Amino acid sequence: MTGVRPWKVPADGGVSVKWGEWLPLRPAHQDAHPLHLDLSNLSFVDPLFLVRLRGFLDWHAARGHEVIVEPPSRMYVRNYLARMNICDELPDRCTFNVGSVNSNPHPDVLIALRRLRTQRDADDLDEAVGNLLQAQFSGRLARYGDAFTMTIGEMCDNAISHGRSAHGAYVAAQRYQGKRCVLAIGDLGIGIPEHLRRTHPHLTDDGEAIAEATKPRVTGVKGPRAQHRGNGYFHVIDEMRETAVPSGVLRVWAGNGRFSVAMTEGRATMRRGWTIEEPTAGTWVRLELGTG
Repeated sequence: MTGVRPWKVPADGGVSVKWGEWLPLRPAHQDAHPLHLDLSNLSFVDPLFLVRLRGFLDWHAARGHEVIVEPPSRMYVRNYLARMNICDELPDRCTFNVGSVNSNPHPDVLIALRRLRTQRDADDLDEAVGNLLQAQFSGRLARYGDAFTMTIGEMCDNAISHGRSAHGAYVAAQRYQGKRCVLAIGDLGIGIPEHLRRTHPHLTDDGEAIAEATKPRVTGVKGPRAQHRGNGYFHVIDEMRETAVPSGVLRVWAGNGRFSVAMTEGRATMRRGWTIEEPTAGTWVRLELGTG
């Protein structure tokens, strides 16, 4: 297409690209040219890619770009994207059509892409996440489901309260063959580092700021409300330790910062925050829990 700049998405949706530095949300793409997003090679869709894709469409359309998306050539991928509601409420300047399929017959296997704008939205999500995690963690592992339903609710509250934007927060989740489940939450707000610097101006390094935000009662909220904030990410990590979940990985992308913590049966095998050159708008979180 003449005048349209192509952006080719790899077959795995960027999973193989270090830290998912794909579908950029940064000033370099604020020129006036239309964007052509080519998904024709896509063969696998992770929940993080799903929320990031929708954020990409909304972010660029809100800045006056025309966004043209070439859908995946594989029918099963188009069906999956349709089932995950990727094209619901598309912005006017976005052209993207994957067709339509019947509603998801297995609500305990996936949570289709949805927006969180209010506490009621978060409460509805709590129920859906509870069903998914109860299906994932049954029998002697059932305690994990209750613990993580609560902590994921806190993460969603973080996205609504601190990452507030006109687009709301994006959420999607899926179980994979009963062995692991992945939940992704994203928003197009100011991002963790900028939010945290409201009360901690010395945290000039974005990676350090995100790592600090995972500690208890560390928040960018001022005033009396601060005593009830700053525990969302900490609780996720704490539950991975306390419940000795067989495997768990929490990853966070925000501003120029990146953070990752990995747990195996309650023991931290890796915890790291760092800074990269290219920034991203908003905050993006991926939580993966495994049963062994």
